[in-house]
Amino acid sequence: MFVYPIYEGTLMANVLFNIAMLLTLSVFFATYPFKNPEKVYSYHILIGFIIGVVGILVMLNPFILEQGVVFDSRSILIVVSGMVFGILPTFIGSLMMAIFRVLNGGAGLYAGLATIISSTIIGTLWHHFRYTTVLDKRGNINIEFYLVGLLNHVIMLLCMLLMPSSVRVQVFSVMTFPILVFYPIGTYLLCLLLFSQVYRLNDIAALRKSEHQFKTIFEKAPIGMSLTNLRTGEIESINQSYLDILGYSREEVLGHTWAEFTHPEDVKMSNSVTQRMYTGGEDSLTLDKRFLKKDGSTVWANLSLCVFPEENLVDINSLCMTVDITKRKLAEQQILYASTHDALTDLYNRVEFERVISSMPLEGNLPLSVVFSDMNRLKIINEAFGREEGNRILKQVAVILQETFPDCSFLFRVGGDEFALLLPGYTARECEPRLEVASEEVSRLRVMDAVAPSISFGLYVVEDAPFDLNEAVQLAEKHLATQKLLDSPQMQGKAVYAIINTLHEKNKREEAHSRRVSELSEQLGRAFGLSERLCTELRLVGLLHDIGKIAIAENILNKDGKLSPLEWEEMKRHAEIGFRILSSVEDMQALAPYVLAHHERYDGTGYPKSIRGTTIPLQSRMIAIVDAYDAMTSERTYRKAVSTLEAAKEIKRCAGSQFDPELAKLFIEQVLVISYDDL
Repeated sequence: MFVYPIYEGTLMANVLFNIAMLLTLSVFFATYPFKNPEKVYSYHILIGFIIGVVGILVMLNPFILEQGVVFDSRSILIVVSGMVFGILPTFIGSLMMAIFRVLNGGAGLYAGLATIISSTIIGTLWHHFRYTTVLDKRGNINIEFYLVGLLNHVIMLLCMLLMPSSVRVQVFSVMTFPILVFYPIGTYLLCLLLFSQVYRLNDIAALRKSEHQFKTIFEKAPIGMSLTNLRTGEIESINQSYLDILGYSREEVLGHTWAEFTHPEDVKMSNSVTQRMYTGGEDSLTLDKRFLKKDGSTVWANLSLCVFPEENLVDINSLCMTVDITKRKLAEQQILYASTHDALTDLYNRVEFERVISSMPLEGNLPLSVVFSDMNRLKIINEAFGREEGNRILKQVAVILQETFPDCSFLFRVGGDEFALLLPGYTARECEPRLEVASEEVSRLRVMDAVAPSISFGLYVVEDAPFDLNEAVQLAEKHLATQKLLDSPQMQGKAVYAIINTLHEKNKREEAHSRRVSELSEQLGRAFGLSERLCTELRLVGLLHDIGKIAIAENILNKDGKLSPLEWEEMKRHAEIGFRILSSVEDMQALAPYVLAHHERYDGTGYPKSIRGTTIPLQSRMIAIVDAYDAMTSERTYRKAVSTLEAAKEIKRCAGSQFDPELAKLFIEQVLVISYDDL
């Protein structure tokens, strides 16, 4: 392109001066009041005014082609302002420059205004469609700045067509080269400078936002958070949630080390973790540890730690997030305790016994005495007095065993009524006297001041290794089985008689009733032709037929009025309870079915099994008649006794429905000595 020599030096100087003026805008942009990125977009009007002022300054030093035809770098300023600041500041600045251009007038007025308008439109459109994307991506955009500048100045060159025809050729010949070469480059450079400031301010804003968020999270987090200098071990920052966990104030914690607040048993582990993190062995980890609160109590905490270096690269800090897990730990300990301990006696359970047996080394524990024990008559106690009484006895036995062997760490409840002891260092000579003491203590216990429980022990002593502990357990159990033979059926029978005596002590009316039923039942048996043995057995059944009432509440047994439906259902249980009591005694098991069925009715409407006719045991049918007769002829608080004759009439009336008709007739005629037909 040809450039007139007269213009060449002046043109280049003015163009470069104009571009330098624009570059000062980037310096201004980097200084007050735009250092605070949050305020950049709050000063749109001010920014627009500054753009206008800079543009006018640029226009005051133009390249004058001829009077009224001037060229400057306002197009660069306007398009870049539109790209960076958007429509409002650019519009304000462009308006100021347009007014100034109108005031200057001249042949190039329309071309100048067109250039201002086109540059404004190109810059603001780019800002609308590309600004956010460019800020996000940042890379690979330099060429885009140049292309925008080139496009803008191609359009500017086209605007020169608005020049008067007399100067149009001169304008194109002189200005085409600088407009298409220097102006796009100037646009590119100004974009780089201004956008670098935008990037920096955005980074500052993001950093401040991140710092604010971190500080807010740190201070307001519902979990404990702290920063610790790993080199010195000192606590540099801690939030309120952490202080609440420890019970200390901020002043009491900052500047101190965690070892001062850590449980003594966890200090070594805690220091080891700190050392590993400081030396780079661990970047992040999670652990559970205990702290000592200010009030002296212990708190369990779960710590999640991560390491990051300080800016000076000398100190290394750890960020710790802490959660109070005391409740969880207590729950875990309770679950673990429950899995290894018996809930009733607080001794170790069968599961723990099996674990210890499989893992206990014999070395260092010999001689080792293996003791198995079994409660006698516990089943009778449970049936007669309820499981509460049985459980009370078991707890007392556990205490006796603990007191007898205070140095024993391996005491187990291995079954419902079975206990086991593992006694390292005990010989048979040392163990047996203590077992005798324990047996005597158990025999002194009483249930309802009547029944005395007892306990049997089996012992085996392991003296040499190797030896299978499971075999030692089996040998101790065999010894226990032999010892239990000493608790003879007669002793079990004594327990039954103790129970019936207790019932009679509770209710004298029941005692008299049972004795009368016993005598009358024997008479009916003899009248029926039973053998002497069966008559004796029937007499005993009559005495024990209500033994199950030992488990019925006294307020029901001794109630003056009629029983409520619920009370009646409870009373009906005595037949089944009596059956279970007698079934637990070998010599009395044969009597149990008679006691169970003595309230069955001949027509099948009785209880507890609603059996009928001759499927009801003979002895039960006899007891039913005698029991009803004595109930009718005995005084009750809620009714008067009836005469023997009236009772006989009632038995005859119920013969075939409630009572066996043949036995009813036999009882009336042979025992009561009343004519059956005359009733």
